[in-house]
Amino acid sequence: MADIFPIQQKGVADGTAIPADRADGRQVGAPVLRTFASKATDEALAAGDRFYLGKKPCGCKVSNVLVTTAVSMGAATFDIGTDADPDKYVDGKGVTTTDVPVSVGPIASTLDDAPSDDEEDLWATVAGATIATATALTIQVEFVGIS
Repeated sequence: MADIFPIQQKGVADGTAIPADRADGRQVGAPVLRTFASKATDEALAAGDRFYLGKKPCGCKVSNVLVTTAVSMGAATFDIGTDADPDKYVDGKGVTTTDVPVSVGPIASTLDDAPSDDEEDLWATVAGATIATATALTIQVEFVGIS
Protein backbone atom coordinates (compact mmCIF):
# COMPACT_ATOMS: atom_id res chain seq x y z
CA MET A 1 0.00 0.00 0.00
CA ALA A 2 1.40 3.40 -1.04
CA ASP A 3 1.13 6.79 0.62
CA ILE A 4 0.06 9.38 -1.96
CA PHE A 5 0.51 13.10 -1.32
CA PRO A 6 -1.47 15.91 -2.96
CA ILE A 7 0.23 18.54 -5.13
CA GLN A 8 0.09 21.02 -2.24
CA GLN A 9 2.14 18.68 0.02
CA LYS A 10 4.82 17.48 -2.41
CA GLY A 11 8.17 18.50 -0.99
CA VAL A 12 6.41 19.60 2.20
CA ALA A 13 5.19 16.45 3.92
CA ASP A 14 6.29 13.63 1.62
CA GLY A 15 10.00 13.62 2.54
CA THR A 16 11.21 14.42 -1.00
CA ALA A 17 12.79 17.74 0.01
CA ILE A 18 15.35 18.05 2.79
CA PRO A 19 14.88 20.40 4.48
CA ALA A 20 11.16 20.27 3.81
CA ASP A 21 9.65 23.01 1.68
CA ARG A 22 7.15 25.37 3.23
CA ALA A 23 3.52 24.82 2.30
CA ASP A 24 1.94 27.47 0.07
CA GLY A 25 -0.04 29.53 2.58
CA ARG A 26 -2.43 30.55 -0.18
CA GLN A 27 -3.67 26.94 -0.29
CA VAL A 28 -2.70 25.20 2.96
CA GLY A 29 -4.24 26.86 5.99
CA ALA A 30 -5.41 29.70 3.76
CA PRO A 31 -8.08 32.17 4.82
CA VAL A 32 -11.42 31.98 3.01
CA LEU A 33 -12.79 35.15 1.44
CA ARG A 34 -16.34 35.46 0.12
CA THR A 35 -18.36 37.71 -2.11
CA PHE A 36 -22.14 37.71 -2.40
CA ALA A 37 -24.18 38.77 -5.44
CA SER A 38 -27.97 38.87 -4.97
CA LYS A 39 -30.30 39.44 -7.91
CA ALA A 40 -32.88 42.18 -7.36
CA THR A 41 -36.36 40.63 -7.33
CA ASP A 42 -37.68 43.33 -9.67
CA GLU A 43 -35.27 42.29 -12.45
CA ALA A 44 -35.30 39.25 -14.74
CA LEU A 45 -32.18 37.73 -16.26
CA ALA A 46 -32.70 36.69 -19.89
CA ALA A 47 -30.60 34.28 -21.93
CA GLY A 48 -27.35 36.04 -22.81
CA ASP A 49 -27.53 38.52 -19.92
CA ARG A 50 -24.47 38.85 -17.69
CA PHE A 51 -24.76 39.27 -13.92
CA TYR A 52 -21.72 40.78 -12.15
CA LEU A 53 -20.45 38.71 -9.21
CA GLY A 54 -17.48 40.77 -8.05
CA LYS A 55 -13.70 40.49 -8.28
CA LYS A 56 -11.45 37.53 -7.64
CA PRO A 57 -8.67 39.06 -5.53
CA CYS A 58 -5.00 38.86 -6.48
CA GLY A 59 -3.23 35.88 -4.88
CA CYS A 60 -6.43 33.85 -4.61
CA LYS A 61 -8.28 31.12 -6.44
CA VAL A 62 -11.97 30.29 -6.65
CA SER A 63 -12.60 27.41 -4.24
CA ASN A 64 -16.41 27.18 -4.20
CA VAL A 65 -19.46 28.66 -5.91
CA LEU A 66 -22.73 28.37 -4.00
CA VAL A 67 -26.14 29.23 -5.43
CA THR A 68 -29.24 29.75 -3.31
CA THR A 69 -32.61 30.35 -4.95
CA ALA A 70 -36.12 30.64 -3.56
CA VAL A 71 -37.69 28.88 -6.55
CA SER A 72 -36.40 26.35 -9.05
CA MET A 73 -34.49 27.90 -11.91
CA GLY A 74 -36.19 25.35 -14.18
CA ALA A 75 -34.39 25.09 -17.52
CA ALA A 76 -32.25 28.19 -16.89
CA THR A 77 -28.52 27.52 -16.67
CA PHE A 78 -25.50 29.76 -16.39
CA ASP A 79 -21.75 29.90 -16.84
CA ILE A 80 -19.41 31.71 -14.46
CA GLY A 81 -16.13 33.12 -15.65
CA THR A 82 -14.37 36.17 -16.97
CA ASP A 83 -14.65 38.40 -20.04
CA ALA A 84 -11.98 36.32 -21.77
CA ASP A 85 -13.26 32.92 -20.57
CA PRO A 86 -17.00 33.04 -19.74
CA ASP A 87 -17.19 29.44 -18.46
CA LYS A 88 -13.82 29.33 -16.71
CA TYR A 89 -15.23 28.37 -13.28
CA VAL A 90 -18.76 27.04 -13.91
CA ASP A 91 -20.07 25.59 -17.17
CA GLY A 92 -23.78 25.16 -17.86
CA LYS A 93 -25.13 24.69 -14.34
CA GLY A 94 -28.65 25.29 -13.06
CA VAL A 95 -30.24 24.90 -9.66
CA THR A 96 -33.63 23.34 -8.95
CA THR A 97 -33.20 22.84 -5.19
CA THR A 98 -34.77 25.69 -3.23
CA ASP A 99 -33.65 27.52 -0.10
CA VAL A 100 -30.46 25.45 0.26
CA PRO A 101 -27.02 26.63 -0.89
CA VAL A 102 -25.97 24.34 -3.76
CA SER A 103 -22.32 24.08 -4.78
CA VAL A 104 -22.00 24.35 -8.58
CA GLY A 105 -18.26 24.80 -9.01
CA PRO A 106 -15.53 25.45 -9.69
CA ILE A 107 -14.63 23.00 -12.43
CA ALA A 108 -11.78 20.65 -11.50
CA SER A 109 -9.32 22.06 -14.02
CA THR A 110 -9.25 25.40 -12.18
CA LEU A 111 -9.49 24.11 -8.61
CA ASP A 112 -6.15 22.30 -8.82
CA ASP A 113 -4.36 25.41 -10.18
CA ALA A 114 -2.12 27.51 -7.98
CA PRO A 115 -3.64 30.83 -6.90
CA SER A 116 -3.29 33.53 -9.54
CA ASP A 117 -1.67 36.91 -9.06
CA ASP A 118 -4.26 38.38 -11.43
CA GLU A 119 -7.42 40.13 -10.27
CA GLU A 120 -10.46 39.06 -12.32
CA ASP A 121 -13.97 40.41 -12.78
CA LEU A 122 -16.37 37.47 -12.42
CA TRP A 123 -19.63 37.24 -14.38
CA ALA A 124 -22.52 34.78 -14.46
CA THR A 125 -23.84 34.48 -18.03
CA VAL A 126 -27.40 33.19 -18.34
CA ALA A 127 -28.03 30.46 -20.91
CA GLY A 128 -31.11 28.67 -22.15
CA ALA A 129 -34.01 30.26 -20.32
CA THR A 130 -34.92 33.40 -18.39
CA ILE A 131 -34.51 33.60 -14.62
CA ALA A 132 -37.85 35.15 -13.67
CA THR A 133 -38.34 38.59 -12.17
CA ALA A 134 -39.56 37.52 -8.72
CA THR A 135 -36.84 34.88 -8.25
CA ALA A 136 -34.73 35.50 -5.15
CA LEU A 137 -31.25 34.35 -6.18
CA THR A 138 -27.86 34.75 -4.50
CA ILE A 139 -24.53 33.53 -5.83
CA GLN A 140 -21.74 33.26 -3.27
CA VAL A 141 -18.19 32.90 -4.54
CA GLU A 142 -15.53 31.69 -2.10
CA PHE A 143 -11.82 32.27 -2.59
CA VAL A 144 -8.80 30.85 -0.81
CA GLY A 145 -5.55 32.69 -0.70
CA ILE A 146 -4.02 35.82 0.63
CA SER A 147 -5.17 39.09 -0.83
